[in-house]
Amino acid sequence: MKKFISILASLLLLLVYLPTDSKAAELVKYPFEVNVSVYLSASVTLTVNGNYQLYNKDTGEITPVPKGTSITVKKDGSNVSVSMNGSNLNAVKGFDLQEQIGDGSSLVRVSNGITYRGSFFLKPNGSKIEIINILDMEDYLKGVVPSEMPASFPKEALKAQAIAARSYAANTLMLTSTASSQVYRGYTGEDARTNTAIKETEGLLVKYNGKPIQAFFFSTSGGKTANVGDVWNSKQEQYPYLVSVDDPYESSPFSNWSETFTPETLLKSFGFKDLSAQIYDITLSKTGANGEVSGVTLKTSAGDKTVTGNESVIRSYFPISNPQLYNKLQSNWFDIQTNGSAAENLSVQTSSGTSDLGDIKGQKVQTANGEVTLTDSKVSIQTANGVITNEGTTGNITSITLNGKGWGHRIGMSQYGAKGFAEKGWTAEQILTHYFQGTTVSK
Repeated sequence: MKKFISILASLLLLLVYLPTDSKAAELVKYPFEVNVSVYLSASVTLTVNGNYQLYNKDTGEITPVPKGTSITVKKDGSNVSVSMNGSNLNAVKGFDLQEQIGDGSSLVRVSNGITYRGSFFLKPNGSKIEIINILDMEDYLKGVVPSEMPASFPKEALKAQAIAARSYAANTLMLTSTASSQVYRGYTGEDARTNTAIKETEGLLVKYNGKPIQAFFFSTSGGKTANVGDVWNSKQEQYPYLVSVDDPYESSPFSNWSETFTPETLLKSFGFKDLSAQIYDITLSKTGANGEVSGVTLKTSAGDKTVTGNESVIRSYFPISNPQLYNKLQSNWFDIQTNGSAAENLSVQTSSGTSDLGDIKGQKVQTANGEVTLTDSKVSIQTANGVITNEGTTGNITSITLNGKGWGHRIGMSQYGAKGFAEKGWTAEQILTHYFQGTTVSK
């Protein structure tokens, strides 16, 4: 018995004197973890306000990070270098800034001016440091929903946005903080109204055949959403829920729009070297069910050029100096109006009367040496009064106006359309199952 008491006392003493500074505290666990790339720079500063520890991914060493600590992270050769409180740490694989269980929320402010919840991976990326925010899905959505949809929109629209954003994130391994996936502004972007909508839809997903879908969304449809196969390089049969539907209640600043371009702007955008060339005509290939454009042909004095592609490609050929619109055309659903005089109207006498010609180029003409096909729109013709020519009268277009509808890719849920449906009394579930045909909403 004395021997047992002696051993017990020795164990207690050992526990008392064990060093505690290198022991990991209990870490926060995220039920549905998401990873978001939020910043990329040669040097990053993080200001910690909460309970954190720094984990060296090379050695496994743990360093406590007191509240209020400022951490500077740089790429130093092959190492990620961390400086804080007068000490320097290095790791080739980088560091984890891990959130510990404590009293209150733990937050970190990054040098991009945004504060985030959760933990962080300080990751080497070439000559720069990439900051990966690691947190629970529901906290992630708090920084997404008000960044993607105005928090002033009706609650059912906000709830539909929360469910759609959750469904999109559930299908994405690595998210970004920009519109290339979903706009995310962390804790800085949160709003009490959208936090409530997220809480009231916690865990809900849009599903097709029991699986979460690619729940795409955008600003404005212009009255009809698009078939995914009409605007992206996607096989329609693989996405039966991404089909064109009516958007009857949408009221948006982007429902209808017009943009005017100079010939020089389009010549440059289409890759012509001679920016003084004349534009004779511009034509569209509309292959989408609603008339979405998949190809544009520019006829000029320097030759003709046709460009084809998905909605993003087509929109990029019409640059707009507006960062809000990402400096490109609002959508690929548009018509074209030429301003000034296009090719001079020409007509030909036939046995049945006079017939108008849109363009001489490509027409067949009978000559003394046989039939020839004209390779140019500029021609000279012998008449009883001498030779006449149309040179100088063709291609006098002074500007090109595009009249279009909608903003964005127009696939899935229209955010302004969801607002309109909510104002008509539709629930979030009804809104989502309208835009995503054949789907259900459940956990």
